[in-house]
Amino acid sequence: MSNQSPIRKTEARVVERQRARATEQRHGAMKKFIPLAIVFLVAVFVIFVGLTTLTKTSNENIQGAIGPRVQLDREKIDMGNRLFNEPVRAVFNVQNVGDGTLKLETPRIANVLEGC
Repeated sequence: MSNQSPIRKTEARVVERQRARATEQRHGAMKKFIPLAIVFLVAVFVIFVGLTTLTKTSNENIQGAIGPRVQLDREKIDMGNRLFNEPVRAVFNVQNVGDGTLKLETPRIANVLEGC
């Protein structure tokens, strides 16, 4: 019986060393994988930013080249406090900055509700 005890301890040490090597190999593989993953993510980010910037600049270059485009001299008019149902008049200067024909129809009369 005394002969079996050292063999078992030796086998246990061998198994323990094998486990340690396997764990070390896994950690080594992860140490190689993490930098590659970081490089890949940075490359994807750079490509994404480059494409969005390229698309944005190309859209700005052809801004006036696609059909009619309306440009107004102002977008809002503040007439202050007015009585309800009191007529008001506003004038907008409209300009076609595109290359197509701009067609304007008769203006619609805006209905204003009290409290708006």
